[in-house]
Amino acid sequence: MTHTLSLARYRLHQRLQAAIDEYATGRCLDAGSGRSPYRALLAHRGGSVVSIDIEDRSGPLDIQGDIQCMPQVASESFDTVLCSQVLEHVPRPWDAMAELARVLRPGGRVLLTVPHLSVIHEAPHDYFRYTRYGLAALARGAGLSHPVVRPTGGLLCFLMHGVSAAWMSIVACLPGMLWPAWAVNYLLLVRVAGVLDRMVGFRSIYPCDYLLVARKPSRAKGADP
Repeated sequence: MTHTLSLARYRLHQRLQAAIDEYATGRCLDAGSGRSPYRALLAHRGGSVVSIDIEDRSGPLDIQGDIQCMPQVASESFDTVLCSQVLEHVPRPWDAMAELARVLRPGGRVLLTVPHLSVIHEAPHDYFRYTRYGLAALARGAGLSHPVVRPTGGLLCFLMHGVSAAWMSIVACLPGMLWPAWAVNYLLLVRVAGVLDRMVGFRSIYPCDYLLVARKPSRAKGADP
């Protein structure tokens, strides 16, 4: 239900679910896992899932640690690394990206999402917003090849997130109004607003979030990247 609480969350979940279905294989690291909302999707791909976060956020947590420096995680020990909406909260994202690349096996992939438009959140640990060019540069700087960066949602997606948050905070708290409030929010502020966002969201210049897919090059010369 949490991924339907706003258009921004819905769009991000759709895009990331599709990426997991297409690219995730083998042993997976959920980096900055939080409450591990994608653990079941990763596990469904047939591999084991290991979660790491800097603190316990009431989700499955295997390793407590900082993704900017992960000595607990062996080099080249994962086939897939997922890192969703985390890189804006670390003061040294270049170190975090380098660590994600280090623990990835040759030929493995990083699936990573970041905000481009967002309100301040989790202050004071809210440091960056990203463009597609900066995100691709971070990936290349960490030695990852052929980064593909795709926008997720547009300007209306960002604006409707605040409207949904206000609606659910005020109306859903009234006695007996949780499900009616959710239904109105989902139908109008997620589904209908989603159609409008695709039409006039200007996501090429006002993307709400970005999804990065990048691969660690194989060692063998001439290998297909």
